[in-house]
Amino acid sequence: MKNTIILATGLLLASSAFASTTTVSDNATFQTDTYSSKAEAYNAGFDLSDSVKAMDQSQLRFNLPVQSYTLVKNINVGQSEVTVEEFANSNGDIQYRAIVDVDYQFNAKESN
Repeated sequence: MKNTIILATGLLLASSAFASTTTVSDNATFQTDTYSSKAEAYNAGFDLSDSVKAMDQSQLRFNLPVQSYTLVKNINVGQSEVTVEEFANSNGDIQYRAIVDVDYQFNAKESN
């Protein structure tokens, strides 16, 4: 029994030694609603970019695709880029939407 406890403790310590922290850099893409002018779409895109940069850690965890990582910490939003996409749902009905590309980094536990 004593040997089993010692073996289990040793395995637990050995497995935790293989988990290390890594820095992950990634990007996410968001879309705005549609607008009738390019200027409105750009304004909405920059507003969305500003709102992502103002999010706290729990909001960033929820809105950025970090769920596949373990123990995510220190999410930092970097640069963002706003582009506007022009499209038509029907002949003559031109609409615009902003595409916001956000770069971010975070620390996570990595299991080997």
